[in-house]
Amino acid sequence: MAMARSVGTLASLALLPKTDLKGLVERLMGEFTVVGPVPKGKEYVFSPIQSAGDLALDYGTTILPPKKVLHQPFEVLFSFHETEGICEAREPERKQILFGLHACDVYAIQILDRAYTLEYPDPYYGIKRQNTLIIGLNCHQVGPTCFCQSMGTGPGMRQGYDLLLTDLGDQYLVEVGSSSGEALAAALQLFPAPRVMLVEKEKRLDEVRRKFHKRLQTTGLHELLEDNFRHPVWEQLMHQCLACGSCTMVCPTCFCYNVVDKLDLGLKSGKRQREWDSCMLLEYAQVALGHNFRKDRDARIKQRVYHKLVYYEPQFSTIGCVGCGRCISACVKKIDFTETIAILRGE
Repeated sequence: MAMARSVGTLASLALLPKTDLKGLVERLMGEFTVVGPVPKGKEYVFSPIQSAGDLALDYGTTILPPKKVLHQPFEVLFSFHETEGICEAREPERKQILFGLHACDVYAIQILDRAYTLEYPDPYYGIKRQNTLIIGLNCHQVGPTCFCQSMGTGPGMRQGYDLLLTDLGDQYLVEVGSSSGEALAAALQLFPAPRVMLVEKEKRLDEVRRKFHKRLQTTGLHELLEDNFRHPVWEQLMHQCLACGSCTMVCPTCFCYNVVDKLDLGLKSGKRQREWDSCMLLEYAQVALGHNFRKDRDARIKQRVYHKLVYYEPQFSTIGCVGCGRCISACVKKIDFTETIAILRGE
């Protein structure tokens, strides 16, 4: 790969010719486990790549968010055996890079950081997050269910990344967002770029912003929902929703989990693992002696919507929805809560 002098300050910009992308990724793979968007049928998923050619940076949205790398769907906390004793789970020593994340997913990880590292630090999430670098990718297309622009989480990225790529045609503009990103950029010896390239970046993002069709009006949202807790729309959704939990399973900001002990039939070995859980499932709010605080589906639907749009803010100083649209795409009945909010507004 042809190289020029390296980037030296946090405010630095660099240019990466697309012809050099393969070599850059291969160099990263020599030191890190690189996780990025790869094709899966007609969809895309985040997965560890085996070669630079695996990356599909023209993707729209992945099935599951990159959250699954930091907060795994199934995670063994420890295992035990009659003769070997207790064996705690060990994290890989090799650091990892999340490559090609869009703005909404990076913003969602910042929300998870608050949930898992502030008041009650989670050691399993914390060690993964500490050993993870993020190379973001500004969006250059808009999916049919995307509404990140309404939530202020996209299509352009403002923070949360170590390095940020913007597609400028035959090259990428690279921005440094952290001291770790600065060290990474210096090690990769990227081409310095003039600040005028930021003007071209904004032109590209403006083109993307004009492509949005789905929107969610957030003005007065808190008051709107508080005033419409008994609105007939919730009963309508109760009869429509299957309470399958798909919407929460694909959500990049949902962080609930259950802890389960799994034993062998001889009771000589077993493991304790945590699994993603969902407030949309009937058993979620069931307590001892069988009482269930949210037995009816409309209560569970409201819990999900109100948690994302009302309850999150006093707890984490942000709305809990990033506008990725995965919940709409994953819903068997195509329930779209942007339409629900429009109904509450009388639109």
